[in-house]
Amino acid sequence: MPSAPDAPHRFRNPLIHHDVPDPDVTALGAGGYALVASSFDRAPGLPLWWSEDLMTWHAAGHAGGCRPDAPADGGVWAPSIREHGGRLFIVWGDPDVGILVVDAPGLGGPWSAPRVLLAGRGLIDACPIWDDELGKAFVVHGYARSRAGFANRIDVFEADAALTAAHTPSRTVIDGDAIPGCAVLEGPKVYRRGEALWIFAPAGGVATGWQYAFRAPRWEGPWEHRVVLQQGGTDVNGPHQGAWVVGAEDEEWFAHFQATGALGRILHLQPLHWDVDGWPVIGDPDRPGEPVASWTTPRGGSTRPPAERRGDDFAGEHLDAGWHTRGATRAELVVSVGGGRVRLAGTRSGAVLRPLDGAHAHSQVLVRGAQDAAAALVVHDGIVRELVAHVADADRGVEIRTVEADGVRVRTVGAASAGVRLGIRVEGDRATFTVDGEDVGDTFTLTGRRWTGAEWGLAARGRGHAEFGPVEVSP
Repeated sequence: MPSAPDAPHRFRNPLIHHDVPDPDVTALGAGGYALVASSFDRAPGLPLWWSEDLMTWHAAGHAGGCRPDAPADGGVWAPSIREHGGRLFIVWGDPDVGILVVDAPGLGGPWSAPRVLLAGRGLIDACPIWDDELGKAFVVHGYARSRAGFANRIDVFEADAALTAAHTPSRTVIDGDAIPGCAVLEGPKVYRRGEALWIFAPAGGVATGWQYAFRAPRWEGPWEHRVVLQQGGTDVNGPHQGAWVVGAEDEEWFAHFQATGALGRILHLQPLHWDVDGWPVIGDPDRPGEPVASWTTPRGGSTRPPAERRGDDFAGEHLDAGWHTRGATRAELVVSVGGGRVRLAGTRSGAVLRPLDGAHAHSQVLVRGAQDAAAALVVHDGIVRELVAHVADADRGVEIRTVEADGVRVRTVGAASAGVRLGIRVEGDRATFTVDGEDVGDTFTLTGRRWTGAEWGLAARGRGHAEFGPVEVSP
C-alpha cells in the first residue's frame, strides 16, 4: 500500500520574535532574500539578514549608517534595499540630515560610506525605483512631522541611476490629507507591476496603523488606493509597513511588522494574491485584509518552517552579526573572539547588545573571568539595568545596578566567582535577572525604548577586561 503524502509544512507568525523595525525585503539575483531594518541610534546601523527560503533568517552584518550623535528618535529610519545594475543599494531617511544611500556588490559588502542623496530636515522612509529607458531613478519618501512641521504625504524626486545626486526637488504624488481617514501616511515602498506604478504605504501610526496600496499609470496619476491589510478581528495590532516579495514558484508574500511595546516591532509574513480587479489581497483569503496567524510555508508547503534561533557559542573569529553596540564601537569593545569566548574591554557605558527575543524565555551567559573589571549582563530599555559580577572582589559579589534619571541604585544579590552564569528570564513584558539559573532581585516591567524594543547584552565595567561565553537560550 503506498504511503500517504506528507502534509504540507506550516509556519506560525511571528517569523522573527524580536525587534525588526520597519522591515524591507528583496529577492536577490544570486538566490535567497535580503532584509534590512531601521536601526535609529543603534551602531553600526542598518542591520542585515539573509534567508534562503523566507522562513529562517540569518544575521548577515550591518551596512553602517549610524551617526554617533544621533538622538534616540533619529538616525536610520525605514530603509529600503534594492538590487540594480549588479549592486545592492540601501536608501533611508535620517530626519535630521536627509535621504542617504550606501551600496555594495553584494550583501556581504564592502558597503560604501553613506552619502547624502537629498539634504533636508524631516525627510524619511525613502525607496528607489529605476527607469532604465530614461536612465535614471525615482525616489519616494515621507516626512517626519517632528522635524518638517508637516507629514501625511508621499513625495518623489529624480536621481541619477547610481544614486549619487538628486536631479529634481521633491514633488508630492500622494497627499494623505486628501484621503478621508488617512493619517500618518509614511514608509512608502515603490514597485512596478505590468504598466502600473504601485506604492505600498502604511498609515495610522506604529501601534494602530493599517496598510494602503496605491496605483497609477504614471507619476502624475491618477492615483487610486485601497486598504489592503488591517487588524480586523485578529490580535495583530497595526499590521503594516513592510515589503511585497515575489518568491519561489511565483508565490507572493507581504512581510510586515507588529508593534509589541516591550519587544519592539516583530516580523510577520502574509500570503498575497491579486483579485480580478488587479488589487493585492493580503492575509487570510476568507477574511481579506486580515493577517494570518499560521500559513503554508513557501513552495506549496515543501519548505521547512523556521529553525529555532540559538544563542552564541563565540566559535568564530568575529563577533556574530546579530550583535550591535551602544556607548562605544565594536572595535573599542571587542578585544578578541573565538574558542567559545569573547573578551570585552572595560568601558563606563559601552555594551554589545542584541534584541530580546520572545522565543527565548531564558538567556544566560557564562562569565569566564575578569581582570581589573567586572562582568555585566546589560538590559537596555527605557531604563538601563545591569547585573554585575565582581568575580575578583568577593566582598562586592553580584550587584544589580539600575540607572534612572535621579541616579544609580545598587543592590547586592549574591556571591560571584569565575564560572558564574548571569541571565535574564522573560515572560511577556516581565523580566527577572538570574544567577546560575536562580531568580535574583525584583521582577521588572520591560517597556521598550521610544522606537526600539528592549535589548540585552554584555559589558565589562572597569579599566581592564571581562571574558564571557557561551550564550545559551531556552524556549
